[in-house]
Amino acid sequence: MLRWQEFGQAWWAEARKKMKNAAVFLDPLTCECLHWNGGAPSLLEAGATCIKELSAFEAVPKDVKKGVFISSTAWHGTNYKILETLIQNSNLEYCVIITSAHLSVHHLFLWGSREGNESEVLQKIEEDVLEWMGNLNYTVEVFSYPLSTLHPTRETILIPSARLAEPFLTSDLGYLNEQLLLFSKQVDAPTIRSINELTYANLPLESQVQVRQLVNNLNQLIQHINGKDDIFTVGPFSRILGTELDALTAAKTRRKTATNKVSVILVDRLLDLASATMCSSENLYDRLLHTLDRLHEYSNDVAINMTTEPQGDLTTAPGCLAPQMDWNDGLELMDHLFHDTQEQATKWFTAMLKDRLEDTNDLDKLGDLIGHCNKNWDYIEKFTHLYQIGYALWRTQKNHKATRMNVLEGIQKSLIEAFNEESPSPLIQVLQLLKTRKDSNLSLDDILVLLVHIYSLAGEKRENLFPLDLEDRLKSIIAEVFVNECDSLSNTLQDFVGVPVDEVRAHRAAQKIVEQLHCISGYRSHMKRYKNLFQRKNFAMPVECTSFLQQLIEDLFDPSLGDNPDLEHKSGGLKDLLKTGFSLFVNVRKPKPVDNPIVILYISGGIRPDEVKLIRDLFRQKSPSHKVLIASSHFISAHDTIHHILKKTVSN
Repeated sequence: MLRWQEFGQAWWAEARKKMKNAAVFLDPLTCECLHWNGGAPSLLEAGATCIKELSAFEAVPKDVKKGVFISSTAWHGTNYKILETLIQNSNLEYCVIITSAHLSVHHLFLWGSREGNESEVLQKIEEDVLEWMGNLNYTVEVFSYPLSTLHPTRETILIPSARLAEPFLTSDLGYLNEQLLLFSKQVDAPTIRSINELTYANLPLESQVQVRQLVNNLNQLIQHINGKDDIFTVGPFSRILGTELDALTAAKTRRKTATNKVSVILVDRLLDLASATMCSSENLYDRLLHTLDRLHEYSNDVAINMTTEPQGDLTTAPGCLAPQMDWNDGLELMDHLFHDTQEQATKWFTAMLKDRLEDTNDLDKLGDLIGHCNKNWDYIEKFTHLYQIGYALWRTQKNHKATRMNVLEGIQKSLIEAFNEESPSPLIQVLQLLKTRKDSNLSLDDILVLLVHIYSLAGEKRENLFPLDLEDRLKSIIAEVFVNECDSLSNTLQDFVGVPVDEVRAHRAAQKIVEQLHCISGYRSHMKRYKNLFQRKNFAMPVECTSFLQQLIEDLFDPSLGDNPDLEHKSGGLKDLLKTGFSLFVNVRKPKPVDNPIVILYISGGIRPDEVKLIRDLFRQKSPSHKVLIASSHFISAHDTIHHILKKTVSN
């Protein structure tokens, strides 16, 4: 049985060996990974004297002689300057410097090359740290450990540091061409006319760094299972990732001796933002992400109010969902959160709490059991994880955001029913909602969720479903909302529109929103098989929506289908190139992902928890013998998707 979680646990075990008598400094992304790999208690048990954020606002205690510094990214730029400041202002005599970034990423920053002598990077960092410590006889150790993963379930892995390694929209071409011109320093530098023309060499340096780091993370993960990979890609950005993973020197070396065959399927999130913005979900973890606030600076866990007060208080730390206990027991609880409906999970967790507590024969409701548990600290300490999850379920039942999501779910269904030529355009409903949204306690962000959902769903049928005259009215009303309600806009929308809000800025922002919607609906335009995510078989039947991932996975196991024109296979070197050339003359069967018993499916740009359940269930239904690892950078909610798209536009 494959135990993917052992990958992260093994590297954290190595890092903890360095913690004794040390002040430990970690950046936020490393903290999030630690949160799912034993948490702060595991470092304290290993001998750490204190744990702090890697920040210029922190300091090493004067009486501490040893420091451990861990960064999720390369030691370069801001975080390297912070490291210098912390060390220079300390009395450290022994420093351990750990980076989760592969050393080739440091090469890219320092010397602009992909590969190089790793000892050069280690030596440079060591020399710099010794200089900052002020004594060449002090001790410095430098390590590259992939402390970059977390494992919410047995078949799921997330790489938070890969959040910025994500697909581009057509609207990003201006920025990409501008960066290409600056980087090439040539007046006549070639212009990228389509997202499908993008290559690694066309990317800005920061994007090259993100891609380089991600493919090294994937390679290390495959190496953990001694895997020999066949790489398949769907989407222009995933094609870049696949090309780089295929050509990676370490990957080529691994493939020479690896024995376990594995298929790696890389997929662009932007191919299906309709699923990303769905407001309906039977998946409980998904519901929790939509209704509870996230833990500070974390993408994949929630802050659970553990008090009797609706808004909590400043003296009680929030609870969370991540296991802080025996991994087998913890993952069993997480499986119920990911693969049970809300009703099923609530019943199961209620029964579990009742079974473990004493004197609860007359208590059957979750809230009553939580109240009983609150009275006994021994119960809380013994069943901490179960107690926190129970509290989260109880909070969800009373949360106003859950009611709002139910309202949005009903609206989405109504909009989708208008996806035919005989019905009025769905935009007519949206225009009316913009005018009356306050009656239903909906925000402008909620309306944008609905717009992204229907535009991504529409795909190539956008022009038929959303006439230009209605889009012009949409822009006018959105601009009017920006001006009239500027003080009540979300922080993301305020950043997007700019300040001060005037009619010019408002109309420009509304125009950008519609342009982004066009880019989203056109992202599948180059595809042959997956242009459509919806169909109506006849007018007596409702519109049927099938997510991109569901279509892709079902096609993988359909023997009646030929080669998938949208699934690109990356050749594995000269041998495969010769096979490809030979196939021009002889009918040679192309490799398929299901040829291998292990499949790694990576979604570039985030994944919904309910998609984790969908993928697992489809693989178990279609082929129980296949083992699947579902991977991405982070969990997303419907509103996360909107905020990300708007921030993406601001940054460009």
